[in-house]
Amino acid sequence: MDKNYELICYNGDCSKIKGEASNVFFPETVAEIKKLVLDFKDIVPRGMGSNVVGGCVPYNSVVIDMKKMNRIDFDIKSKSVYVGAGVSIKELNEKLKSIDYEFPIFGEGSIGGMIAMNVCSLMGVYGNIKDWISEIEFVNGNAEFIKSIKSDLNEICGLEGITGIIVGAKLKIIPYIKRSASIFQSSSLEEIFLTAKKLRVINSVAMLRFYSPYLSKLLGFPEKYHIIVVFNHDKGKIKGEEYKKLFERIRKDYYIFYKNGYRESEDPKFLFEKIREFVFFLNRLNIHYTGDFIQGIIYPYFDDDLKKFEVIKMIKRMNGVPGKYGIGIKRKDRIDDLQKKIVKRIKLRYDPFLKFNKDKYIDYYEMEIYKESIERKREENPDKMMDEFIEEMEKEEVLKMDKFDSRENIELDKEIIDKILFNKDPKEIKEDKDG
Repeated sequence: MDKNYELICYNGDCSKIKGEASNVFFPETVAEIKKLVLDFKDIVPRGMGSNVVGGCVPYNSVVIDMKKMNRIDFDIKSKSVYVGAGVSIKELNEKLKSIDYEFPIFGEGSIGGMIAMNVCSLMGVYGNIKDWISEIEFVNGNAEFIKSIKSDLNEICGLEGITGIIVGAKLKIIPYIKRSASIFQSSSLEEIFLTAKKLRVINSVAMLRFYSPYLSKLLGFPEKYHIIVVFNHDKGKIKGEEYKKLFERIRKDYYIFYKNGYRESEDPKFLFEKIREFVFFLNRLNIHYTGDFIQGIIYPYFDDDLKKFEVIKMIKRMNGVPGKYGIGIKRKDRIDDLQKKIVKRIKLRYDPFLKFNKDKYIDYYEMEIYKESIERKREENPDKMMDEFIEEMEKEEVLKMDKFDSRENIELDKEIIDKILFNKDPKEIKEDKDG
């Protein structure tokens, strides 16, 4: 293959931001990765290139494609699996299914990329990938191989490749579940929210995927509001091959929207009570959207830059936070000052030479200024190591914890639940029981 052609393939990602790769490498061992870290000063780790905010765009950088780090080792006794960073979620679940297990963070991309983004599962009830990690292996900016245990996962998981190159991870797995689904549709948005609020507290509900009328139509449903309800059992109406087809349609819904001109989207996350206000705002602007009612994320889709600008302003006004897509290049203005301070300190601890994923998450010039300030303090007290200065500063701040309560403790409406579960009118259910 022509090398220049190969490099062009690595000049950007799904964000449509164009950069330039100076070279690309495909390491197969940790030793090779350590050597690359020692040899180069500007490195961009890359999984499958599916990032939509510019998280793996190189700027005359060396790209390290992790696809050959593809080891998979099962440990059924501990219900865990070691997975190389280049393994895709799809490939992992295909292997696991052969032994009647699964990894429930369903989505697109490689393990390394999904850990770097701390992605949430398409099945909202399973949370984010960090909840399923026992250990992360990575190489830091000093070319040191590190195993990060549960208490330290925040220093690599969700930091978008700016603190190290993820090599692999030990993940928790669960027995394979034969799931089913039901579909609730309505012309009333109020009924949709009432129903979603009641369904969110049912333990067997794994996913509540929400579609506005027009996007429902693009997916082949009637032009009404829809909630796709997935259960962790086989009692829903849609099951077997029909369920698999439905799930694939949902998993790849953005491809359909993209083909119809909706090539930009946002991913604000809110408390459930705020979602209604945001959705009514989208309706007033005639903006189409999908949502995850368990995670609290709404995805507005755009074919108009002006509308997107107005929506971003509203997200900030309502204190929405990025729910799935990350920060990358595009959204560095979404990070508050406290979080910036914390990330800078973590970055400098693991990447003191500022080699990894420059200008992602935090501007490179900000990191340089911060590094210079730490070095000046060291000059004043040369007996202390840089790491000691960083530790002292970190003690002054406390990392913000996720304040999103996943489900409210509310009273269930039995008739609504039966209607969703069995796709029948409550009167029909009563007749069945009486009969």
